[in-house]
Amino acid sequence: MRKLILSVSGVLAVLALAGCSGGPEGVGALEQDATAGDALPAYARDAKIVPSSSRLLGEAAELKFYVAKPANASAASAVCVVVDRGHEQDWGSGCSQSAPVSLMYGGVEAMLVPDGFNAGKLVDEGWAQLHANLLVAGL
Repeated sequence: MRKLILSVSGVLAVLALAGCSGGPEGVGALEQDATAGDALPAYARDAKIVPSSSRLLGEAAELKFYVAKPANASAASAVCVVVDRGHEQDWGSGCSQSAPVSLMYGGVEAMLVPDGFNAGKLVDEGWAQLHANLLVAGL
């Protein structure tokens, strides 16, 4: 697995830029019924994530982006973002007690955001919104 960088401080700076004013912490995608396409590849199912909770949020540039619940969550709002390049040694994940959570992976930054997040400024700055709960930069 490539080296992962979980950028919590970067998320806080982005929130200030995005004008988020403490909206809801929920990630609605986790409440959707699971489909076959939501399943993480077997190699990406590790002890940090509840495999049955994964939901595919989007695909771009040969990457798949998932949201999942962490296995050892101490908060009901805890979430993980998973980035998969489709190879056993080429995926990563990052978790936090609540959204937003950001993961820098292979030159791409994936940011899982809560429902109601105002992404307008980030989109204006070049981020792609692949899902209501997912922003991506560096594609």
